[in-house]
Amino acid sequence: MNQSSESAEIATFRIAYKNILGSNWTRWTHPWFTRAPRVRRELLGKDGMLATVYFLGEVNRRPERRSLKRMLKGWEIVLSKGCNNAYSDAQVHRIIDQRELPLPSGAKYQRYVTIVSYEHVATGIRWTAANTHLSSSGGMGHERARAKREIEAHVLVELCQTHDVDVIAGDLNNSTVGPATPRGILEAAGFVDWRVATEVANAEYDTHHHIAHMPLRQHSHIDAIYLGPRVTASSGRVQITEPDSSDHFGLVCTVNVRR
Repeated sequence: MNQSSESAEIATFRIAYKNILGSNWTRWTHPWFTRAPRVRRELLGKDGMLATVYFLGEVNRRPERRSLKRMLKGWEIVLSKGCNNAYSDAQVHRIIDQRELPLPSGAKYQRYVTIVSYEHVATGIRWTAANTHLSSSGGMGHERARAKREIEAHVLVELCQTHDVDVIAGDLNNSTVGPATPRGILEAAGFVDWRVATEVANAEYDTHHHIAHMPLRQHSHIDAIYLGPRVTASSGRVQITEPDSSDHFGLVCTVNVRR
């Protein structure tokens, strides 16, 4: 097999995940018009994430959607009821299919997963990603939220297996691995934490922090990227260049998807 045919058996590209809105925000404190330029630099700046697919959480206000559409002009956009959206460079990936499915758990706020299938234009390799945001303790307490996340994670795994998902990205609201935690449930199903798959720069930074405060370095990641069996990773980093764009840092990963 020659080099060109070998390379066609693997699609290599950069993906990114970020919770755009976050919880440390109001109309009067850290409003969107002050954060939008920071988000632009974070996504597209010289030292930015520069991914070909962005999975963005909590894009739940019209000004955010308008800004992101302008920033990523010409890109294909998947909007969703659960505000787990996907933005892909149409010159690199072609959307084949998309769907949004509920993660029923009886939580106060219904959670969803957005599943998008793509074709990598250069190689023709098809791959599927899931973007989600599991329940937080807001409005229902920590113990109840943990129970809801456990239910949501089991449903998430079932849906990802049904739809042959290769990459899971999202805000899991969970940083530890255990038999009843989302991370533990995903790993028991065979998905691999990106931090295990490759060396991740800036991994010591907590992915959730308070805007305008010094970010903590306690290795606490409530946001995650998980990889299925067809996928390996060759590099990754927590994007810390614009800490005040949101109260979540972005995650950037270069993945290799086998045919």
